[in-house]
Order: sequence, then structure tokens, then C-alpha cells
Amino acid sequence: MSEPVLQIHNLSVDYPTRVGVVRAVDDVDLAVERGEVLGLVGESGCGKSTLGMAILRLLRPPGKIVGGEIIFNEHNLLDLGEAEMRQLRGSRISMVFQDPMTCLNPLQRVSDHVVETIRTHQGDVSEQEARRQATALIDRLGIRSERIDDYPHQLSGGMRQRVMIGLALALNADLIIADEPTTSLDVIVEAQFLDLLRDLQRQFNLTIILITHNIGVVAELADRVAVMYAGKLIELADVFPLFDDPLHPYTRGLLNSVPNISLTEDHLQIMSGSPPDLIDPPAGCKFHPRCPRVMDRCRVDEPALREVRPGRWAACWLYEG
Repeated sequence: MSEPVLQIHNLSVDYPTRVGVVRAVDDVDLAVERGEVLGLVGESGCGKSTLGMAILRLLRPPGKIVGGEIIFNEHNLLDLGEAEMRQLRGSRISMVFQDPMTCLNPLQRVSDHVVETIRTHQGDVSEQEARRQATALIDRLGIRSERIDDYPHQLSGGMRQRVMIGLALALNADLIIADEPTTSLDVIVEAQFLDLLRDLQRQFNLTIILITHNIGVVAELADRVAVMYAGKLIELADVFPLFDDPLHPYTRGLLNSVPNISLTEDHLQIMSGSPPDLIDPPAGCKFHPRCPRVMDRCRVDEPALREVRPGRWAACWLYEG
């Protein structure tokens, strides 16, 4: 792979509350290579969506980035002014949100959304040319060109999600962050959507961060997988080695809890306990209260994410030395 398009160093995000500070993203280091699909997975509340919003600096108050760097194409995004970030959003980094019905303006036609995106970032493009580009893009995404003047409510869920992808592709962004893009889709439409996204990724050599709790979607699309738990990155590996032999006990539990048609047992395995309270997290490894292989050291010292095998990174004391 080529040089990383995105490098995150020691990134931390806090949400101050009346009862304490929630550390939603905790000292995360991550690199995304150009042209790869990185799956970011974990339970609800683990910090994966917050990480995606932090990259774009779209955190809602009181959330704030309290430390670290976000290096995109050799520039630290945390050093840019708001005007510079507005120019970068959409043109260089795009986001596909999980519910297109709440992200698309119900009073604007599909053409309005796409044309506005193109003309906002390419001021020298005429409205006629922007509409021509929008029509070609919508047609390429499998939506008949005559439907470009429909309103969002006139489209199916799958078609609305395709429009969201179209907005991300309109300006050939270097990085696309897809936050739970299949959550609002039924199984049949989800399969069609994944086929489309896979084809587009290969055709345009897209770089995608795929944020999801759906392990099946990750298995379909991702090149590498990053696993988050309680705001921290705890395992990182290529997709097939991680599925074949998960190293961290949390990753193993996560995969074992997914329904599998080939299961011989009559019940699913479930992890005991619940995710920790991030206002008052446990000492040591945050997973140790739920871990079936917990050791005394896990209760005291927090393990760092490190390479424990070639190409395999894990934050676990089981692989010390």
C-alpha cells in the first residue's frame, strides 16, 4: 500500500457532563492507507462514531478534542480554521451518515443537493454543467436520471443512501467516512448497497472508513479491521486473520456473539457484564471486569496497543513478551 492518507496520533475526545467527564475517544492512534477500506467496529457507545465526527471536526457541544493530531494529506486538521475546514469537508473528506432521511433536506430535490455540493466547492462551474455532472453521477449509481428532480421522500431507503454516496463521490474526495451506512436498510437492499459500494471502491480506488457494529458488513467490504472498546483501540489486523484468529478476548467474544448459520450449538455465546461507565472506568484494562482470561496485572495496568505478531496489533497483557 501507498502512504497513509490519514494518520491519527494520540487523539482524545471528552464530553464534560454535570457528573463528570466522559472520555469518549481515549488516546487513539490509527493510520488509513490510500485505497483501503478500514472497518471500525465495536459495541454501541464505544466511541467509533465520535472518532469519525472528530476527524471532520463536527463534534456537537459539549464534545471537544482535548489532545492529539489528525494528519490528513500531511496537514494537521486541528490547526485549520473553520473556513478552511468547510472547504475541506465534502471536497476532500466526505461523510455518509447512517440515516439519509434525516440528512437530506426534505424541501430540496436530489438535483439541488448534488448541484449545490458541486458548485459550493467548484465555484467556476455553471449550474448547467453542475446539473450535467449530477445527472451522470446519479445514473452511475443506478438511479434513473429522470428521478434527479424527485424529493427524498419519493425515493426508497436504498436510493436515498445511494444519493448520500453520490454526494460523497461528487468531488472525488480523498477519504469517505461511512457511519453505519446500512442501518436503515432491509436485508435485500443492504446486499445491493454493499455490492454497489464494493464496485465503486474498486472503480474509483476509494479510501473508506466503514464505521459499523455489523460484523457481516465488515467481512464483506473491509481490508483491515480496527476494534474499539470503551474509547480505546484494542485490536487492529487484516480482515481475514482477525476473523480466523481474533487475539483480544473482546474481539473473540464479539465474533462469537454473531449469529452463524453453521453453529452446532442451540444458543449464542454472550459476553458477561456491560460496557464500563466512562465517567468512572475501571483501573487497568477497561475490559477486565468482563474478560474470561483476566489476570492480576489486568486489574492494575492498562496495556498499550502494540504489534504482537507481524501485522497484528493488540492491547492485551496475554501477549506480553
